[in-house]
Amino acid sequence: MFNSEFEERDTQVLGISTDARSTQTAFAASVGSVPYPVLGDFHPNGKVCQLYGVYNSEQGTAIRSVFLIDKEGMIRWKRTYPNANDVDPKDVLAEIDRL
Repeated sequence: MFNSEFEERDTQVLGISTDARSTQTAFAASVGSVPYPVLGDFHPNGKVCQLYGVYNSEQGTAIRSVFLIDKEGMIRWKRTYPNANDVDPKDVLAEIDRL
């Protein structure tokens, strides 16, 4: 549903996870599929998340975050969230429209 609205705005949605590929696949299946690519940051664990400043080293996981990165690779907007249910795609779409 929402993925097409991102595509209409010439926006590519990507997920990144510190989980192993098998865990990512099981998660996607449990929610009925994920309509965007999910990238692995499994080994070395969390390296990309560390570079973006969203790695929780105590838990060994990424902090739930959304980044808007322009076509030149510049971060234009970032927000972190306590948990996945707090991410509202409508809010992210509104931020894209403001850029």
